[in-house]
Amino acid sequence: MDDSLASVLTPDDIVLGHHSDSMNEAIEHAGGLLVARGSISDEYIEGMKLRETKASTYLGNGVALPHGLLESKDYIRSTGIVVVQHPDGVDWQAGTAHLVVGLAAVGDDHVRVLSQLAEILQDEELCETLWHTTDSQFLYDCLTADPDDDEDDD
Repeated sequence: MDDSLASVLTPDDIVLGHHSDSMNEAIEHAGGLLVARGSISDEYIEGMKLRETKASTYLGNGVALPHGLLESKDYIRSTGIVVVQHPDGVDWQAGTAHLVVGLAAVGDDHVRVLSQLAEILQDEELCETLWHTTDSQFLYDCLTADPDDDEDDD
């Protein structure tokens, strides 16, 4: 399987300029996108909301990564990611989320996905740019950029 984020995220999985009144509404929207792309069944969304009652998925830098509990794994059909931009932000208990990255992962796929996202999303300036961009291709290109491209492998 391709190890890049681009193998599970497409430009069509990115929604810009969305507004949600609550964290649960934002999770339902991201979960609905995962359902629409065929990655999960509806039941997984409840697991995503329940996870927030156990531990926040807010990562910092305006990014939240809602995903289901271990008990929800039976509702995952394939690894998938969706990104919903909330320029006005959504209260996420531990902070304000401007990028909501919905994740469903089969097996250990989440490990590679999370490590690549962490590399990119630790850049505070880049995150703030992504909160407000009106160019979904730019957001996609930033999230799927290979962090090793800057290194000389020869």
